[in-house]
Formats: sequence, C-alpha cells, structure tokens
Amino acid sequence: MRLVKDYMKRKVISVKPADSIFKVAEILSKHHISGAPVVRKGRVVGVITESDIIKFMKLDLSKSHADLLTEPYALSVVILMLINDQLDVKKQLEKMSKIKVEDFMSTDVISIEPDDGILDASKLLDKYDIDRLLVIKKGSLVGILSRCDLIKSLLD
Repeated sequence: MRLVKDYMKRKVISVKPADSIFKVAEILSKHHISGAPVVRKGRVVGVITESDIIKFMKLDLSKSHADLLTEPYALSVVILMLINDQLDVKKQLEKMSKIKVEDFMSTDVISIEPDDGILDASKLLDKYDIDRLLVIKKGSLVGILSRCDLIKSLLD
C-alpha cells in the first residue's frame, strides 16, 4: 500500500499568524508555492493561499474619468483625479500592510496522517477541492502532500 509519508514533502514552508499579507506573498512567490500552513508555537492554526491573498487585495480599479473629457479644462481635471486615485491606492496599500495573516486565513484545516494511504489523500483532495493536504502527526506538522505529489505516486 502506498502511504502519504512516502510521497509528502517533509520540508514545509510555513508562515506565522502575525505575518503581513505582503510578507506571505513574498514567501509564496520566492518558493514558487501556492499556499502555506499558518503555524503558531509548532501547531497548525490555519492555511493561507494565493487565492486568499488575491481575493483580499482586490481593488476597485474600474473608475473611469472618460465622462469628464467633454468638459473644458478636462485634461487638468483628469490629471488631478488620477493623482487623487493614486493617493487612495497608496492609502489602501498602507492599510493592507498592517493586516495580518490571522485576519483572513482559513482556519478549516484539512489534514491527513503520514501512515494514511494515498487513496485516502486523493479522496480528501477531491472532496474538499483543495490543492494540498497538511500531514499532521500527534498534533505537529510533519509534511505536506500536494496534488502534484499525488500524481507522482501514480508513476511509481
């Protein structure tokens, strides 16, 4: 029987609940991963993904100043409006830099044990439509199993 421990990655990149959005985005980008467990004092307290960050960071950039172009001195008005919008974006970014992972991470952690079978892992990934499973033994994070790892198990 193929076991989770035979295919999981043992070196897991994790983040802390107090990390900022930007720090997590940098970590995910640097390590080319799409999500990471959130760990406090050796215990998993949540999961953060690129999708969570993207949803949180959406800005309303749909404002249009095209209707102002028919007015006299329109170019000056549009330039002033764009400068104002730029300042608003800067303020939003400053606010976001203060938001911590714990404020928007998912606390519903789907996990599996290292001695469970690969088939059980595939069922969980499918059932919950997730990309990775945290591998936990006696309450501690010991690995991570991604969909890619699952596919590799088929090749053995």
